[in-house]
Amino acid sequence: MQKENSISLRIASRSDLEELSELFDLYRKFYGFTSNLAGAKKFLEDRLLHKDSVLIVAEGGGGLLGFAQLYPIFSSLSLKRDYILNDLYIRETERRKGTAKKILKEVANHIIEHGGKGMGLETHPDNRHARHLYERFGFKLEEEFLHYYWAVPKEK
Repeated sequence: MQKENSISLRIASRSDLEELSELFDLYRKFYGFTSNLAGAKKFLEDRLLHKDSVLIVAEGGGGLLGFAQLYPIFSSLSLKRDYILNDLYIRETERRKGTAKKILKEVANHIIEHGGKGMGLETHPDNRHARHLYERFGFKLEEEFLHYYWAVPKEK
């Protein structure tokens, strides 16, 4: 566990599930999804139970301030574990206080400690505050490869 300016950064545990689910629901609402607290809780509970993601939380002032969720993948060419930073959310009242940067540092430390190659992420082009944060942190806009996505066809 790392402590920085009264903010504790740590891997989430099942005891965080209730409060983390509320944050996750706020995160989804931020991206325009309908609130689904039960769905958020079930989703996170599955991630924690199956250990198929790494959830890092920032805690301060008696509660959770934000979280990041990393999904491990593998890079065949580098023969190393790689990561997708899929989710990063900070409570609205805690934004612009350096919490996101602290979480990113903790995420980076986790990747280094586990021998990872690095991490990728996607964000909306209009999310200029996040883009600025990521670029200042050292993320580079990938221009060498094209990103494609296949979606399961919707039933008619």
